[in-house]
Amino acid sequence: MSLSLFKSWGTRLLLAGAVLILAACAAAPKKVEIPPRPARDTINAFQFDARAAIRYGQRAENIRLMWQHAPEADAIGFANPLGSVLAELQRDAQGARWITDSGERYDARTPDVLIARMTEVPVPIASLALWVVGRAGPSAEVLARDPQGRPLSLQDKEWKISYLGYESELPNALPSLIEAENGPLRIRLAIEEWLL
Repeated sequence: MSLSLFKSWGTRLLLAGAVLILAACAAAPKKVEIPPRPARDTINAFQFDARAAIRYGQRAENIRLMWQHAPEADAIGFANPLGSVLAELQRDAQGARWITDSGERYDARTPDVLIARMTEVPVPIASLALWVVGRAGPSAEVLARDPQGRPLSLQDKEWKISYLGYESELPNALPSLIEAENGPLRIRLAIEEWLL
């Protein structure tokens, strides 16, 4: 093989590689534009999809979470990491229901006790609905804020909530990574999409 033939093939390979890189860049997903958000104290209804890691002592579960919240009702879907539905927690004026994928149904006056089926500790759903948007309820104290004035951590009775990430640098940006701890229970939510 002559040296000129090697150079010719080398040049072709470099050109082919450059074309592949340019094609990959052209096909790369565009960064999602985050819409302006309302002041967090005005958010009373939301919907989000998230990945959740729940740890209780040595036990750990990774699930997908889909939550639709309004002042009068909640629907929280729990799925395995591949998306197969495991259960749904519902709350409305008639009370709360935990419905499994096999059709088993458990009823209670409030959803807090029913969610303990997954976490082994009652989780205050009304407070959690405030925490996920970065709000402190009447019993909570903000322990630290970031330079934009957003909460970095808060204490609500025996719960400690840490805000590990926001969807953008804007002051009204919503949390994207939250951790809530109560004794041996730790819930970490990585919120992938918000709808208001």
